Amino acid sequence: MSDVKKIYAGPGIFEWGVDDKGVLDSDGIIIDLTQGGINFTTTTTYFEPTTDQTGTAPVKSIATGTTGAINFETPDMDFEKVTKYNPNATKVVDGDDETKVKYQVSGLAGKELPQKRAVIKPQGVTDPSRYIYLESVGIKFDVNAGYKLDDNLKMTISAMAYPSLDATPKGLLYTWGDITATA
Repeated sequence: MSDVKKIYAGPGIFEWGVDDKGVLDSDGIIIDLTQGGINFTTTTTYFEPTTDQTGTAPVKSIATGTTGAINFETPDMDFEKVTKYNPNATKVVDGDDETKVKYQVSGLAGKELPQKRAVIKPQGVTDPSRYIYLESVGIKFDVNAGYKLDDNLKMTISAMAYPSLDATPKGLLYTWGDITATA
């Protein structure tokens, strides 16, 4: 029987760069301000063979791969965080006056996104059974810098979760629950 006590709501926190115990690395980031929530979805692709006798109707489905997507917007405009996950972002500190800082984002192609383990946690919840650990995540980054009377600046975060070939089990995409549980 279903348990209504297991219906959850509330905002989430995204941490990128956590170790195999779920602890944030020294160069990890926390994004704990969101607008519109954090959405995690998976997409599985399939090969569906047909036969001449069944026409275009497949006779079975074979999974060919699964990836995950994490999407949210944050009003946290801390570009220091962006330089950690976006290889096109750099911080420039003035040589004469170190209080003068700028962040530059280039638009050149060919730079690979760094990948790290991430976790989505419900705000204020310390029960790891409610966490979603994503084994290998690259963060895609865009700015939504609308200067408006009734809205604020936002960064759009669209992260991709990839199957990890280094994880156990091989190809691990995500873990729902306590990452420290062992068999």
